[in-house]
Amino acid sequence: MARIHLRDVCLDYPLYGAYDFSLKRRLLGRLFRQSSEMRTIRAIDSISIEAKAGARIGLAGPNGSGKSTLLRLIAGVFPATSGKVEISGNIVPLLGLGAGVNLDFVAADNISLLLRISGRKPTPAILEEIWAFTELEERMQRLPLRMFSSGMLMRVLFATATAFPADILLLDEWLSVVDENFSAKAEQRLRKMVETAAIVIIASHDHALLRRTCNSIINLDHGLIASTVALDAPVPHHLELREISA
Repeated sequence: MARIHLRDVCLDYPLYGAYDFSLKRRLLGRLFRQSSEMRTIRAIDSISIEAKAGARIGLAGPNGSGKSTLLRLIAGVFPATSGKVEISGNIVPLLGLGAGVNLDFVAADNISLLLRISGRKPTPAILEEIWAFTELEERMQRLPLRMFSSGMLMRVLFATATAFPADILLLDEWLSVVDENFSAKAEQRLRKMVETAAIVIIASHDHALLRRTCNSIINLDHGLIASTVALDAPVPHHLELREISA
């Protein structure tokens, strides 16, 4: 059963700078026995979240509030510095489609690579299904992604990222594809994933979208939960595919 359990979770980022990590600084620090402890900034601060099947959670807050970082922590991209993290269920993190892509590799190899990164086996049947969804010519599978237009590239990345259903779906200010002719098809698949996933967490500046989609909204401020707002159960709606993140 899908479940997200975060208890007093913190995440610290290391601060890198020429002053702190220059050779001169290190040598002088040793000479005068100064502490060489790495300086950090707290990006997520004592956050506790409990989500079970049926949860539709919106993450709101200004830039730098910790929305994207929290999603990446849940996805396993960032390990928590402290606290308890328990995740059950298959996670599909739509947090930026370009991660793991090598533009010098041919399209077919990139699809296989992305599937392996997500823990999936790139069987011929799966590869064929993904490519069919892109509606691109078969010969383009043998071309490096560097030769693709932005719209073609997004078709490949979107088709690969959404090839499997999710127990837990994570969305980060993304909700779009470049190719206008492909948007309706992409919207339909994305809407189906949102409807069928057990748990959905969406980070967005679009409060209207969050209120239409979610049954609770968590407002973040400097890595802290400032407030949590409970909403009525969302009703079926038309998702708009607007923002672009590659």
